[in-house]
Amino acid sequence: MKYLSFTVLILLIASCNIRPESAETAASYFNLEEVLNREIDFLLAQNAGLEKALESNGQTETVQLSPQSRDEWKEQLSLFFDANIDKPGLKDAYYEEQLSPLGGVSKTIYTARSSKIPVQTFECLYANDVLSQINIELVEKNVIFSNLRSLKLYFDEEGQHIVGFDVNGNEDMHLKEEMHFNIKAVVTY
Repeated sequence: MKYLSFTVLILLIASCNIRPESAETAASYFNLEEVLNREIDFLLAQNAGLEKALESNGQTETVQLSPQSRDEWKEQLSLFFDANIDKPGLKDAYYEEQLSPLGGVSKTIYTARSSKIPVQTFECLYANDVLSQINIELVEKNVIFSNLRSLKLYFDEEGQHIVGFDVNGNEDMHLKEEMHFNIKAVVTY
């Protein structure tokens, strides 16, 4: 009888195991990768293009691009894909702050808790509760180089589709001249 009681007790304890937190209840941040993947489908369906102007160390070059595949669009938006903060490894890596609307514009700001995380700030701007812009500040530093980038992603008035993006950056490596660059891109239809 002792063994039966002990076995029943063990079975009761085993049946009450604690389940890990599900993805739905886990704290998550703005999922930029999901937005970009959805947008790539739209851009491909619209046969959209991209007009990019690159300025680097005083020289400017403008190119017209017509990405025809998912991979080509991902390449054009790769800096934004890399800046997605909604990854399992980044859980609890950011402070989240909601700023109340001022003049119809509100913000959600995610600020890194550590200087070791490349994406230091990730801001979502909303005009009358519609996503209008995403601003991202990236900082990567080590003994050999420092890389500072400011990314901006612009959305249409409905907050549904990307209309363009800007990338400003400074790269500084030992034994190499510092490089400043600015990329402005506009989605064309």
